[in-house]
Amino acid sequence: MKVFDLISLDRIKILDTDDKNEALHQICDLLAEADSVNDPDALREAIFERENIISTSIGLGIAIPHVRLESVSEMTVAVGILKKGIDYQSFDDHPVNIIIMIAAPEGAHREYLSLLAKIALLLKNENLREQLLASETPEAVCEVLKEH
Repeated sequence: MKVFDLISLDRIKILDTDDKNEALHQICDLLAEADSVNDPDALREAIFERENIISTSIGLGIAIPHVRLESVSEMTVAVGILKKGIDYQSFDDHPVNIIIMIAAPEGAHREYLSLLAKIALLLKNENLREQLLASETPEAVCEVLKEH
């Protein structure tokens, strides 16, 4: 399975905010609409709790907030693209432009770690990042992701 087979058009958004918390709320809203997320409040709480412990930025303008929850029935992914970039308390001090949020079932430890690693590896591709940031619509973002 390709990593981005888990992404659907309705879980991609071009975000217009300069606030990390607002960006995370908007992406949580996208995930909350998925049939696989049975408790949106638990999802939101877990995402923010994790983010308060340590930033999920991996550098290069990328953040991958991620949680495993009992109330999630299958691996679910949402994408937010920020044209301006936001302060994300990144270890490399770069603003974040690409946020890929993962909600996984509690028992999917191996699949969860594998997905995290694959996303991180794919997004290290500068060409892919540039194409994502040049995308003006969720449809364009979806096309770029499906190509990789």
